Order: sequence, then structure tokens, then C-alpha cells
Amino acid sequence: QSQRRRLDSKVARLGSVFLVRHGERLDHINPGWRINAVNPFDSPLSDNGLQQAKETGIRLRTERIHEILASPFLRTIQTAVEIAKQVGAQVCIERGIAEHVDPDVLSRWKERNRGVLKRTNVDEFKVTTMTLEQACAHFPGYIDRSYRTLEDTTYPETEEQLFERTNSIVQKVTKKAREKKRNICIVSHQDPCEYMAHEIDGQRAQDKFVSYCCITKAILKGKRHRLVMQHDDAHLSSPEIPRD
Repeated sequence: QSQRRRLDSKVARLGSVFLVRHGERLDHINPGWRINAVNPFDSPLSDNGLQQAKETGIRLRTERIHEILASPFLRTIQTAVEIAKQVGAQVCIERGIAEHVDPDVLSRWKERNRGVLKRTNVDEFKVTTMTLEQACAHFPGYIDRSYRTLEDTTYPETEEQLFERTNSIVQKVTKKAREKKRNICIVSHQDPCEYMAHEIDGQRAQDKFVSYCCITKAILKGKRHRLVMQHDDAHLSSPEIPRD
């Protein structure tokens, strides 16, 4: 145990911020899942996605995570809970880091699924995410009921609105990490993780593929955060392969 503490002191640095994309989503490997789904726009993780999330939690064990913020979609909360099981922190539902739903994307989705979905009228469909009460009921003991979201989001929204929203959130989170000396993990989606990495450290951030359950790490140097890892998935036994 004392050896573990020495290892932790070498690996973990207070005031760090981590960005994690959710694990593999079920509807990407089984498109037919949505046909009978109650909420066809909110896919859960696949079995492989759950394993990816668990492995990510194991990777983060030595990072002394104090707080986990999760987008309110099911797949991000599932990912965050698997991390929480490994690191011992609670999950805070943060609506400000939710996925971007572009109006044109939503229109095409409705056209593609009209007459296909058995439990959803696409013409009346609106994007919804888990409420705090639903998350607490679905994941008892892992959700922080006292947390109040920093920002909200509405659907659909433009990419510019997503950019402004995620940048605002990560500015607040990095400030909290810096001032409170807390290590905070943000579990979000592909585009938000990319935007937030560039907002944290525009000089070092690169345009890289944001794979399932990849980790971006920013450590506090002086009064600023610096990226020391970006979209890394080397900890996964079955990482996502970029599509052509």
C-alpha cells in the first residue's frame, strides 16, 4: 500500500484536467438497435465500449481523480460510471459538455428513419437526454445529486454554439482545477473533446483523431494548463480504428 502511494505521488499532479471520449456506441456496430429503442438518438455502449470504459478507469487509477463531469447522454454517463468504479470519484451530470446536434444532421436522421422506427414518430421527435433523477435511478450510488450544471444546451444547435459552449465550460473547469487543486475528468464526445483540447492549450493541441475512450491530459504549469497527452488510446485492448 505504501508502494502504491509512492507511485501515485509520482504520477498524479494536482490541478490536472482530463478529457475522455465515451466508449464504442452500440448503434455504430448494430444500426438495427434503434428500431425498437425508446430513445433512438441516445445509444448505450456496446459490450466492447463498456470494456473500453473499464480499461480507461484502470488507466486513470493513479491520477487521483477528484471529480468526473459527464455529458447527459447514456453512453457518456456509462463511460463515466465505469471510470468512477475504478477511481472512487462521483459523477456530475454536466449538460454543457453534451453532444452537438446540427439542424441538418437531425433533418437527415429523421428522413433516414421515417417509417423505420417502431416506437418513435420521427416528425414529432425531439432530442432528449437523461435527467438527473433518471441518472440517479439508473446508476445508484455513482451520481452526485448536489452538482448543478454549469451550462445548458438546446437542440438542435449550430457548430458555432457548440464551440462557444464547450470553450466556456472548459475555461470554468480549468479555473476550478487550478484554484481548488483538484484533478477533474471530463467525459464527453468527439467534437467537444477536440474543441476543449484546443481551448486548453492551442499551442500544443494537434488535429488528431478522437477515438473511443481516448485520454487527453493537461497538467498545471504555473498559472496555465499544458497538454502532455492528446487523444491517446494506448491503454485499450481494442481501440477504435479510424475510418477512411
